[in-house]
Amino acid sequence: IFRDSILELFEIELGEDFSADAKSGWLALLNYVGGAIIYVKTYYAERLKVLEDSWKKASDPDYGKPSTAVTQQHSHKASDADAGASEDGQNSDQGQQIEIGGDLSPVNTEASRKSKWSFFSQRRRRAGTEGTEGGATIASQQTSMESPRDQDSKANNMVVVRTFEAMFDFNAAVMGFTSSAWLREVVKTFNNLVTNISNPGRLQEECDVLVLKITKCNAGDVNLAEFKSAMLATLRSLLPKEWDSTHEVAWNWLWDNIERLLRKSLGQPTQWVRSLSTLMDSIDEDTGFELRSNIYQRFFLSAPGGQEHFKQSDTRLHFIADQIMKMTVELFQDPHKMVDDISALGLRHVGYGIPTDLFGPFVTATVDVIGGHCEDPTAIEAFRWSLGLIAKMLTRTITEGSTIVMKAINANSVPQLQKALACAPRASRTGWLLKVEVGTQSISPLMWAIESGRLEAARAIIQDLLVIRADREKYYYGVEDLFGRHDDIIKRLIQDAPLLLPPLFEGLVWRSRVASGGMRRVNYYVKHLIITADEGISDTLSWLVLAKDPKIMAHDVMVLVSDTLWNGMVCRQFIYSKIWFIASLLLFMMSQAIVPKSDSADEMHMRVLVFVMRLAMYLVTMCRLIYSHTKFCIRAYREQDTMKCFRCIRLPSYLRDPRDSGGFLLMLLLVMMCTHEPMFHCIGPENEEEFPTGTCEAADGVVWWYSVFCMVAMAIHWLLLIDLSVFSTGLSAFVLIIKQVLSEMTRFLTTLVWLLLTFGSAISVLEHPYFEMRDIPNTAIALFSITVRLYEDDYRNMMFEPALLAAVFMFVTASAVVLLNLLIAQINCSYVYIYQDMVGFARLNRADVICETLEKSREVTWVNFVKTLKLNEPLEFNEGDVGLAGGIQILEPAGLHPTTEDSIQRFGGSCAPDTPWPAEATSEEENRFHRLEKMLKKVLRRVGKSATNAKNRNNGGGSGFSLTEDTSMVDSGDASGSGGSGESVGSMAD
Repeated sequence: IFRDSILELFEIELGEDFSADAKSGWLALLNYVGGAIIYVKTYYAERLKVLEDSWKKASDPDYGKPSTAVTQQHSHKASDADAGASEDGQNSDQGQQIEIGGDLSPVNTEASRKSKWSFFSQRRRRAGTEGTEGGATIASQQTSMESPRDQDSKANNMVVVRTFEAMFDFNAAVMGFTSSAWLREVVKTFNNLVTNISNPGRLQEECDVLVLKITKCNAGDVNLAEFKSAMLATLRSLLPKEWDSTHEVAWNWLWDNIERLLRKSLGQPTQWVRSLSTLMDSIDEDTGFELRSNIYQRFFLSAPGGQEHFKQSDTRLHFIADQIMKMTVELFQDPHKMVDDISALGLRHVGYGIPTDLFGPFVTATVDVIGGHCEDPTAIEAFRWSLGLIAKMLTRTITEGSTIVMKAINANSVPQLQKALACAPRASRTGWLLKVEVGTQSISPLMWAIESGRLEAARAIIQDLLVIRADREKYYYGVEDLFGRHDDIIKRLIQDAPLLLPPLFEGLVWRSRVASGGMRRVNYYVKHLIITADEGISDTLSWLVLAKDPKIMAHDVMVLVSDTLWNGMVCRQFIYSKIWFIASLLLFMMSQAIVPKSDSADEMHMRVLVFVMRLAMYLVTMCRLIYSHTKFCIRAYREQDTMKCFRCIRLPSYLRDPRDSGGFLLMLLLVMMCTHEPMFHCIGPENEEEFPTGTCEAADGVVWWYSVFCMVAMAIHWLLLIDLSVFSTGLSAFVLIIKQVLSEMTRFLTTLVWLLLTFGSAISVLEHPYFEMRDIPNTAIALFSITVRLYEDDYRNMMFEPALLAAVFMFVTASAVVLLNLLIAQINCSYVYIYQDMVGFARLNRADVICETLEKSREVTWVNFVKTLKLNEPLEFNEGDVGLAGGIQILEPAGLHPTTEDSIQRFGGSCAPDTPWPAEATSEEENRFHRLEKMLKKVLRRVGKSATNAKNRNNGGGSGFSLTEDTSMVDSGDASGSGGSGESVGSMAD
């Protein structure tokens, strides 16, 4: 029917041009093709089916496992052993034969541990008489000295061999093939060979790669019949019940075809790699540049469309060509690594959208150019074979990796992506979005969309993954697959696509549509934001702290995460870490500001108390600070973790933190206080009766300096106590506002100092009798007093010095009128900016404290805290509706986030995991938009036709080229419009 339909079509379309000879030729050709197809289907379809079914069973480790009844039967043997001792004794003289790979295929592990090599030697001696037709067997002779109970205990210690690789290793060892290392390479590739037996191109590619791997591990002769013998023995052992002559013929035919393909190139790579390496080493820089230029010239002539894809600079193109030449040699030298690298390269080209039909012209152009340069036929053949194999692997990888999801991502089209996912099975829908695997390499469509800047597609992928879908049997939610595939997804989004963080966080929240008692049930699925896969501490919070984005930190999800960590674990540890500092501050105040200032401070017991408290302050606070900062400094200099100060002094980098630098300064002040302590200077025989005291002749020279150091240390003590503001987000936000205002004050004071020096130096050189402004320091002090309204003199005293009065008025105008008002305006703007994200900044500050505290926490404390969260227990959606695990449930006021629709998409019908989800109902707004788009297309098409007709009439019935051109433009606009609504509107407008 098909043949006659084709011939009738030719007769109708070609008419008289379809001659009788042409018809007979086509008839013969179609008869030959059809006969070949029928022949292959008749004689090979059954054989391929046998190979597929038998390999599926042989490669399944669970196939052929003993049933529960059989296991129980073996467990009860010991109870019946005494009753049948005489019969078992007679059977033990004849020996016990145990089959490997049947329903029960045990190997005596105890005997093998004692004498593995003797076991194999005994098996080889028996192999000649027992044969292998019934499968690989072990004739373990049981002596009459062993009791039946001992025999049964050994049978219970047998290890069952059920995998193809393990059984093949056993049979290869039994047959004496252990020295043939190349067998392991064939076993690793055997699955690809069997599954692609009906694909000649892929089979040839796998055989070529296998030749390289065999040559790499075995430079001598290879006897392929060894693998055939071990392979058949293994399959007979694994399939003892199913194996028959049909299987024997099919598997022999399989290996004969594989062996024929292997022998085409087997033994040649050793000579090829030597010749090819010599060729590549002989190409110098100038010759290589000329060859690469000729390659692209010839390639662009044979495939002009390639110029649209090779848009990089000339240096980049030369780099690509040079890497390709190196790959041809490296493929021979390290085939295992190169196969993985080529697969990874092909997957990257999937994202680039490179058409595979360009590989053929590029390979041809490259081989022709190299062939014209080289006169060694062996090197040319090696280069052609290697480059052709690379091209075939790249083509296959791109073809297999170019899924409909990847095509939608390359087009950055959300409708196309949704259409592609409409046919995805519900159980593997997340796999379509997160993993495209070819061979041993894989690429993530989501990561590729983010890295390539196709953020619309990436947003659609994230939203689709985090939609909760449900049938009657199961909930489907992609959060586990998302974080299982990309545990650093938060970090990647922070670096490459911060705009996608809100959709990600919103997808982790489920809010009930039903409110009860004014409260709404909310599930936050934040398991992976708190713990890692091995229940360690997640780095999500530290990544967000480094990002310093207050809006993201104020999101409901991150608020819940930070509050959970703070209230459950960090708050208590943070308080414990600050107790010693609070106690140190109290001790410092008692010994410096309270007890010495009391009315009875001169009494002996009060002086003793002050001395003891100061001594404790130096021994505890000062020594502790010295120890910690010395340790940090030694570690920083040892690891060269330093920073430059004043472009010459290298200081430890940890001092960038204001808290650490404040502690370091406090340590230096306490050291200076200790060296200037008046009570220490008064120790001596002349003050023995009044000691302890701080008033003596020896202490007169240090008392003032001691008070200065004490004053600064007291201020720093209180400033370091600002860390406690993290207990309240409002107070912490207020502190942050003060810090921002201080930065504005710094700029104001800098400008004010400049004005003071400018006018102070100018007024000091003016001849005037005004004593308060006689020189630069006094003039600057007087002008500053005028600015802050502390100047006691009167302007009327300057009435008779007009130059001085004018200079003072100019300064007041610049400082008090302009500068102060500008400071007020800047502080107002800064406050408005900070106030918008005040809570976010406060939570960033708390998150920083949380991260630092968690780094110092003990593992036991963290494990106990994680247990209290109960993240592995399912959460209810509504009453009686047990949902998904991995979250935290809270109750929030119903009016906080009004919800009128259930965010869970529930579907009826079949619950089979391999069926796609039913098509979602399209919103009315989207329908209206598509109707409007179609209407606009029709209008543009009619306008184009009418304009073309008018042009043709004006030209007096000219050719129809303009009509065709206009129509093609409209059609191209229609075609481009299918990629997305925004692109289609833009194309129509153009």
